[in-house]
Amino acid sequence: MDFESEVIAKEFLPATRSLLANELADEYGLYQEEIAEIMEISQPAVSQYLNKKRADKKVIRAMKDDPQVMLILDEAASNAAKEESYLAEFRQILETVKSKGLMKENFRETEKL
Repeated sequence: MDFESEVIAKEFLPATRSLLANELADEYGLYQEEIAEIMEISQPAVSQYLNKKRADKKVIRAMKDDPQVMLILDEAASNAAKEESYLAEFRQILETVKSKGLMKENFRETEKL
């Protein structure tokens, strides 16, 4: 059994970072190095996020298919592109994902700390 925080670290964050990195590249025309600086991760990590090698494709698809998640992600990308915090939006996305059961099988047998 995993803790909820482990599922967030292993499944939620990589999928959300992948979506954010793609949004920053596609909608804002940012280069990998710029995205890495904004997201405070390495350029190779950005490359893996952009190529969907670091996140579960099913989780990404579930999140992409939800208009509310994508609306919040757009806000996060807008803030990130302006080099402003997007932490509140990531929290909103997590709450939306959990409340809608988009990752219910991932969170099913987790224990809260």
